[in-house]
Amino acid sequence: MALDRKISGSALPDDIGQFENIIAEGNPLYPKFKLLLESYKKLAHHAEGLAHENELLGTQLVELNRSLDLATRIDPMTGLANRRHIKEKVEQEYSRAQRHNRSFSIILADIDNFTRINDTYGYNAGDDVLVEISRVFMGCVRQEDICARWGGEEFLILLPETTIEGALAVAQKIHESIAMTEFKANKPGIRTTISIGLSEYKPGQALFECVSRADHALQQAKKSGKNRYIAEP
Repeated sequence: MALDRKISGSALPDDIGQFENIIAEGNPLYPKFKLLLESYKKLAHHAEGLAHENELLGTQLVELNRSLDLATRIDPMTGLANRRHIKEKVEQEYSRAQRHNRSFSIILADIDNFTRINDTYGYNAGDDVLVEISRVFMGCVRQEDICARWGGEEFLILLPETTIEGALAVAQKIHESIAMTEFKANKPGIRTTISIGLSEYKPGQALFECVSRADHALQQAKKSGKNRYIAEP
C-alpha cells in the first residue's frame, strides 16, 4: 500500500488522488478509508512542514558556519584581517610567487609612542585611534592588498604583485596620511606618527623571511628616530 512508502513532499499529492478514487460512496470500506485518508493528509502536511523547516535550518547552518569562519579571521576591533588570516595569505602568496616567478612585498607599521596615547587620553581613546588608523590604511591600498592587525599597535600589509618601488610608494602614502590626520578620539583631536619597515620577496627566500626582513627594517626605523619608513635591501 501507499502508506508503506517513505513520506516525501513530492510523492504525496499523487498518493492522495489514488485514495480519493478508491473511497467512493457505497464502498463498505468507505468509513475506514475516509479516516485513513484524513490521517494521510495530516501526515502529508506535517511532512511538508518538516521539509521546509529542514531547508531553513540548513540555510541557517551554512550562514552560521560562514560567520564563525569570518570571526576567526577578522580582528574584532579594527575589522582588519587578524594575525592568523594574514599568515595564511602570506603563505599562499609565497607559494604563488614560487610557482609563477612573481614578486610581492610586505609592509610592517607600528604606531609611534602609542603607550603615551593610552596614558594621556585613556585606553578607550587608544582603541579609537587604532580603528581610525585602520581606516587610513584601507584608504591607502588597493582592493587586492590585505591589511591586518599583526598585534597590539602593529600592522602588516601584504602587497601582491608589488616590487619594492611600489611598496615604497604605498609606505610614503601611509606615512604622510597618518601624519596629516587628526584623530577624533578626543577633543582636541589626537595626532600621532608611524614607523614603517618594508621588504620585497626575493626568489629562494624561506617562508616568512620576507616578514622578518620587514620587521628588521621597522626596528631600524624606530632606532633612527621613528616617524619614517625604511626598506630592507
